Amino acid sequence: MTGLPSTQAGLTGPDGAVPELSLRRMHWFTVALQWVSSLSRSIIPLGVLYLQHRDRGGRLLPIIGGGILLLTAVWSIASYLAMRYGLTADSLVVRSGVLRRQSRVIPFSRIQGVNVRQSALERVFGVAELRVETATQGAEAEAVLSVLRWKDAQSLREQLVAERQSAFDARPGAIPAPTAVGALVPDPAPMIAAAQTPVLVASVTVEELMVAGGTSNNIGVLIALLISGCERFGSSFFDELTLPGGIGSPIEAFAAAMGNVWLLALLVFVVVVPILFASWLVSVVGSVVRYYGFTLERVGQDLRRRHGLFSRVEASIPMARAQALRFRQSMLRRPFGRGELFVVSAGSVGKGDGTSGGLQHLMPIIRVEHVGSLVTEVFPDANVDALLTSSAGSGAWRRAAPLSWLRLACKSSFALLLIVGVLVAWRGSAWWSLAWLLPAAWLLAGARWRARGLALVPGYVLVREGGIARTTVILPERKLQLIEVVQGPLQRLFGVATVQLTTAGSGGLASMVDLPLAEACFLRDDLAARLPRSVRQRRRSAAAVLPAARSNTHPLASESWPYAV
Repeated sequence: MTGLPSTQAGLTGPDGAVPELSLRRMHWFTVALQWVSSLSRSIIPLGVLYLQHRDRGGRLLPIIGGGILLLTAVWSIASYLAMRYGLTADSLVVRSGVLRRQSRVIPFSRIQGVNVRQSALERVFGVAELRVETATQGAEAEAVLSVLRWKDAQSLREQLVAERQSAFDARPGAIPAPTAVGALVPDPAPMIAAAQTPVLVASVTVEELMVAGGTSNNIGVLIALLISGCERFGSSFFDELTLPGGIGSPIEAFAAAMGNVWLLALLVFVVVVPILFASWLVSVVGSVVRYYGFTLERVGQDLRRRHGLFSRVEASIPMARAQALRFRQSMLRRPFGRGELFVVSAGSVGKGDGTSGGLQHLMPIIRVEHVGSLVTEVFPDANVDALLTSSAGSGAWRRAAPLSWLRLACKSSFALLLIVGVLVAWRGSAWWSLAWLLPAAWLLAGARWRARGLALVPGYVLVREGGIARTTVILPERKLQLIEVVQGPLQRLFGVATVQLTTAGSGGLASMVDLPLAEACFLRDDLAARLPRSVRQRRRSAAAVLPAARSNTHPLASESWPYAV
């Protein structure tokens, strides 16, 4: 592997002196990117200054603009000269800053992920940005090397991933990762060589990406934006309609046409259909552009996803840091038997690369029947195929208490009464809407109650929630950090409680709402008692699937547990 030379000692030598590091600079295109970025931040202030003083001092403004151009160019060059990076025997060193110098030392053992991003402009010049993430839970990556040559960025990423794995295996008590046949490899050289060989796990075709875009929740946002634009700018078509009150917007036109069936049909055909089609088309194109060529590969102990038509993203997901999996089905995707799969990873802070709030996209769209096989890529001992394809309340799924449906219906009814009361005070005639809103709210409450469920398989807890849209969370017992039983005022009245399960990732929270209080406390105490045993079991294993994990006998399968598997 071609990579950076690393020093043979740490940051301090035997005499305490800091050795001279072999540091390298960024690509020269960094100057141009930083200059353009600085100028973009100066455009608005310069525009305001020009509009306020264009009648006086007109000859001074070009001088100010030229001075800003010169200063930003000098600053970009100085920043480029000050930015360097290099490797020691056990860490990545990044030095930056013109007036305020900063030196960051990132130990290999603390690296969470190494991602490579490439915008459309960067692809033209053959450069890329490399982002190194740690478990700091900050808003940005720990180190951003912008920009490197594309080949240099890929080479450095491979080197950092291999060094991180070597540092992980060198920890006291750590067991080296197994090979494909399960044998231990004491020599790290074969492991490093294997880490460079990607193995394809899954891919997404263009047709599936079109389905993902056409069934995404972004359509509703786009419809709202288009309607807002019609509201803001109006339309000559609505101005020419002969409608009472002088209609000036689509919203008012629909309100006035409610009493005229033919006019309402015309407005639906002229306004609603084009808006829906435009929103659907924009969403489909956006999905294809963002996730074009999506592939998920296993590289050593990591999963790596690649995607992007114009802007390219290559993000690594360390499986050792995976805390949970979240399978989400939107209202539009459920009828097609599809959803999206996320992995909850500790310390995920990336932006614009499919990462949000600790959730990383594992698959932008996937069929329900294929989720189980992909789960085993992250958690090899998880046997959840049957649970993912069955409904809550059947098999090993435990449904919430029946009173949960009544509690949800009461909450929905109260919210509706409040909203309708406000409309009555405003319009004076909206009580009739309760005739169909209340039954709809009670039906939706029933759907939410039927969707809620909790299931136990050996070593894992599954929680399902939602209504029309549904989410299933897969939590390994060994990753649980906190188990709580919470009761609100209505829950105390009905004798039910919520069990909250939390992992290290910010997106690793799952709640089973409205379990009977006795069952909720039993689940909390039993899981809490078995957590240390799960941790010891994980440390004793050599990252191999334990034979006992495939057993159908669960430690909770006893007469005292109300829903034994």
